[in-house]
Amino acid sequence: MRLLVPLALAALSSALTVSTGSTSAFPGATPKHTTAARAGTLGPAALRFGRSLGSPTEGRLVGGMHLEEAPYLRVTPADTAGDVRWGLEPLVSMLDRAARAVRRQFPDAVASVGHLSREGGGDVDQHRSHESGRDADVGFYVRTSTGRPLLPSHFVPFRPDGAAVGWPGAYFDDAKNWALVAALVADVEARVTHLFVAVPLRARLLAYAERMGVSPTVRMRAAELMQQPHGSLPHDDHFHVRIACPPHMSGCVENPAARIRRPEPTLAHGRRGDGPHVAGATVPAVTTPPRKHTSPMPPSAPAVPAAEPGDSDPTEPDAPPASMQVPIDDVDG
Repeated sequence: MRLLVPLALAALSSALTVSTGSTSAFPGATPKHTTAARAGTLGPAALRFGRSLGSPTEGRLVGGMHLEEAPYLRVTPADTAGDVRWGLEPLVSMLDRAARAVRRQFPDAVASVGHLSREGGGDVDQHRSHESGRDADVGFYVRTSTGRPLLPSHFVPFRPDGAAVGWPGAYFDDAKNWALVAALVADVEARVTHLFVAVPLRARLLAYAERMGVSPTVRMRAAELMQQPHGSLPHDDHFHVRIACPPHMSGCVENPAARIRRPEPTLAHGRRGDGPHVAGATVPAVTTPPRKHTSPMPPSAPAVPAAEPGDSDPTEPDAPPASMQVPIDDVDG
């Protein structure tokens, strides 16, 4: 009997060793990387989805999950270099669920995801966060005036009226972007704490939700999460999603520490450069100053549908209701 006890403990220890590093968020995919996470070293939360250490602006990622493309989800061509597509399993799985939820409502919808974190976390070029596996950039859904979807090769900024900056005939897709927000807000497995977006686009989405009869509870929750943080240029070309530290994950720091901010007029995410490339046409260059994420368009970027000549959107959104907004003192980048 005494010999059975050590044997049982050894078997239990072996069973608690799991593989958490993977190149896929989908069942049946072949992993390229594995990271062993032992209960005795990483804690109980790591047994499911790795570990986020430190804060979004000063941290690292252990045993993360890799975001894979699917018919309903792609990585924006300008963001493919460097494989910045790793995150905690709750974040990666949530992005997949949200993209699938939008696709169920709109069969032609394809979500465009930018940077998450590096495989081990830490500094990411052109960002001041994204270090601990809890942040992701998600591009806006874009449409023509007739509702045809457009897939730009990089994030596209939008004006308050919903028209794309420097891309005639391209518009902010209120319906699909709200569907994405609703899916992220309602996700029960990953708790979203921040959904950074420019104030005018936030107003458009909330006004659209009100017109569609969305419950006040859902709209209020979305309004709380959709904020424009201090210290960065407006998030007018993408959503920045951040999830909470998983329960009982020691070493995970919820919020970035306060730091002295220096003027950085070019910091933000917009890919301004030469403007988005489309099939058979080149969108005029944007004249505003380049942002932090400005990068040349890769020559291999897939062609996307051109906006129809003379496209215009005759409808304007209803005036958004006045709302109180609590500023978030958190620098995104």
